[in-house]
Amino acid sequence: MTIAKAENDRPGKVALTGATGFVGQATLQALLQAGYPVNALVRPCKTLDAHPRLTLVPGSLEDQHSLKRLVDGCRAVVHVAGAIAGRTLDDFHQVNVAGTEGLLAAMLEQPAPARLVHVSSLAAREPALSDYAASKRSAEQRVEASGLDYVIVRPPAVYGPDDPALAPLWRGLARGWMPQLGSDQARFSLIHVDDLARALLEAVRAPMLGGDIVSPDDLHPGGYSWADVARIAEDVSGRRVRRMRLPGLLVRAAGQSASLISRLRLGPPPVFSAGKARELLHPDWRCRPHIDTESGKNADNSQLTYCPEWKPTMTLRDSLNTLPGWRKA
Repeated sequence: MTIAKAENDRPGKVALTGATGFVGQATLQALLQAGYPVNALVRPCKTLDAHPRLTLVPGSLEDQHSLKRLVDGCRAVVHVAGAIAGRTLDDFHQVNVAGTEGLLAAMLEQPAPARLVHVSSLAAREPALSDYAASKRSAEQRVEASGLDYVIVRPPAVYGPDDPALAPLWRGLARGWMPQLGSDQARFSLIHVDDLARALLEAVRAPMLGGDIVSPDDLHPGGYSWADVARIAEDVSGRRVRRMRLPGLLVRAAGQSASLISRLRLGPPPVFSAGKARELLHPDWRCRPHIDTESGKNADNSQLTYCPEWKPTMTLRDSLNTLPGWRKA
């Protein structure tokens, strides 16, 4: 990723949460390669490769002292961290909502509050589907009420070479089969993690963010269908891909069972749950212009209002054989 920008266009030090995660690591690399000094919030059990412009701030979203240290002297904050698994709404609320509130409070205590690049999820468009989606929308509402200069970024499904969430899909495609959740009419958008990181970098660079909600994707016309994904895999590999349709009733039952079992057992909560099943079966996860009914403002704008010249550089066809588990035929 090659980044060039005049020195006086740089907004100074950037604070980053979630730097050890999939999207956070790509964002961290984009910021460092662009020449930004970065404060990265990391839990004591986590670490990152040393870099002369990287400062590790031990702590968590629950620790107000570490959040104050994180944002001190920063001109921009990129908030990527969040919970994707939980047993109850309170589990998600503690991290996604209360954690965001703590970060906002730390930012507002600064003499010159930083701008905020808040990474949410396209799921926030449908908060009734799951506790995760509801918590992401609630966090967005806190950001909207903060009075800060901000942008909310709602990515669709994010993929890339170090992608943990979609790895089973790529492994299946590599072996010539693909599980299909939902109907043939279902549509969804995708974005490569490097393109998302570039979109977040441009938000740091922008003169003003303006409080918009944007949903950058790879601009595949009309979003992808399951048939599109299978056809692309066949074109790249030269191998037939068989689609295995999983009935919605079976997916919902599996989600209910996972939620029930997670409440009976100790250990970390599962990512797959009743709510996640409803999300997976939702028929339309395309990034598209959308008016938010609460605020009347434009939401899910697939163009970056703060950087109209941004364009994605990676498509699924381009990057498929770089993904985990893939073996080119």
